[in-house]
Amino acid sequence: MVKNYVRENVPLSRFGVLVAQLESIVASASQQSPDPLLCFDLLSDLITAIDEEPQDSILLWQRKCEDALYSLLVLGARQPVRHLASVAMANIISKGDSISIYSRVSSLQGFLSDGKRSEPQKVAGAAQCLGELYRYFGRRITSGLLETTIIATKLMKFYEEFVRQEALLMLQKALEGSGGNATSSAYNEAFRLITRFAIGDKSFVVRIAAAHCLKAFASIGGPGLGAGELDNSAAHCVKALEDPVSSVRDAFAEALGSLLALGMNPEAQVQSGGKGSFPSAKKLEGCLQRHLSLPFSRANGPRSKDVRMGITLSWVSFLQAIRLRYLRPDTELQNYALQVMEMLNTDAFDAHAQACILYILRVGVTDQMTEPTQRDFSVFLGKQLESITVSPSMKIAALCTLSYTLKTLGEVPAELKEVFDKVVDVATSHSSHLVRIETALTLRVLAEVDPTCVGGLISYGMTTLSALRDNVSFGKGSDLKVELDLLHGQATVLASLVSFSPKLPLGYPARLPKSVLELSRKMLTESSRNPMAATVEKEAGWLLLSSLLSAMTKQVYNHFYE
Repeated sequence: MVKNYVRENVPLSRFGVLVAQLESIVASASQQSPDPLLCFDLLSDLITAIDEEPQDSILLWQRKCEDALYSLLVLGARQPVRHLASVAMANIISKGDSISIYSRVSSLQGFLSDGKRSEPQKVAGAAQCLGELYRYFGRRITSGLLETTIIATKLMKFYEEFVRQEALLMLQKALEGSGGNATSSAYNEAFRLITRFAIGDKSFVVRIAAAHCLKAFASIGGPGLGAGELDNSAAHCVKALEDPVSSVRDAFAEALGSLLALGMNPEAQVQSGGKGSFPSAKKLEGCLQRHLSLPFSRANGPRSKDVRMGITLSWVSFLQAIRLRYLRPDTELQNYALQVMEMLNTDAFDAHAQACILYILRVGVTDQMTEPTQRDFSVFLGKQLESITVSPSMKIAALCTLSYTLKTLGEVPAELKEVFDKVVDVATSHSSHLVRIETALTLRVLAEVDPTCVGGLISYGMTTLSALRDNVSFGKGSDLKVELDLLHGQATVLASLVSFSPKLPLGYPARLPKSVLELSRKMLTESSRNPMAATVEKEAGWLLLSSLLSAMTKQVYNHFYE
């Protein structure tokens, strides 16, 4: 039985006063257009009053308030006003008698179905309100999703971009609100609208809204989407990464990551619900290679950096989704880290590509790991440096990530110490000078995290350099090249440790400055007769001397100068 709430002999509350004022504004709209600022202030107060008002008082004024809000929306209120009116409509139905949601949705759908192209503001207001109602009550009104999707298709034919944008925002909220419980035909129609019309719209704000709709599909389990549709959606997103507008690229990058995360987790894909059958869930085999790794490696032309940055954001979105949404164990991130680094498996060094990979490894992998997993990850990175099949760019990425992981842990895991000596020998003798320099920086971080190892590293470096100077004097051919690379690598490591030594909490050996000065002097004044060896020796000598000068205090500097 419907309750009849009577307002006779009831004191007028603040909420009732605001509703009366709203009714007055709407009633006089035929003579005078509602003032936007007045409406904005009134609706802001109304939303606050709804939160503070007891339910009994809300019930007394609910119908009048809903009618006044509806009238304001269909009068053609501007964006800020219609947003507040939509929020107020959803709030009052939520706190009051929620049975009115069905009639209110029906009236909005009817208005939008009959909407004229000459009244874009009115249509946009009704669409925004309908979307807000779906956001609050989507599970209760899933039966109307197909009609809402058909309405969105109609609104996409409007010339005004804000109407097309509101249509897709309404569809996004309707998809998220339904939670995958509507009919398969509704989701099929929505997917057709997004992929055929929305993602290629001439307006960038509409394309952004289309990307959000694709992400909404992924967030509710991709109802109505089989493996083919998911794969096609991902392909559309990759193509959109070449868009000239950065905000569009970012939106599609995030959608791509969400879609791929869903494709890699078939157990999260919606299997059934409502009327109609959904495609069987299947894992998207090879989707990461197809939609992330290959586009990253093959990117070229004027948009290559934009594509790489988009793929980078997609990787991070994917990795965060599998951890936070699908709750996969953080131990799986290590496998994805190797796949990420393999995108650098080329001989050429690209600083931009390197920066992208480092961002993925830090934000998407390391920052999402727990401490025990980070320990295992540091050992994994160390072993990558030993592999002869790993490209120089991959080794640089592994070294940078290892430095970041050690700083995050604040200590050197015992498991890493067992393999670290061999790793250092391999890295410091690498043919690429960039690898050798990054190795020196990594050892500097190691000294910062574990100061107890500095003495041994410096002593080892001094001894090795002295021995290498003797070897290069007689070396030639390929052996000489290896010896010179090792000499340069050891000198770079020693220079980085010397420059950092004053900051060590345990200090540095008293004999260090004099020993380094003597070694650098010999390299500069007693270099080899072989021109190639002499050049490398002098470079190493200047490295050591400059690091020593930068590390010395004023008193020590004056002493050596004298």
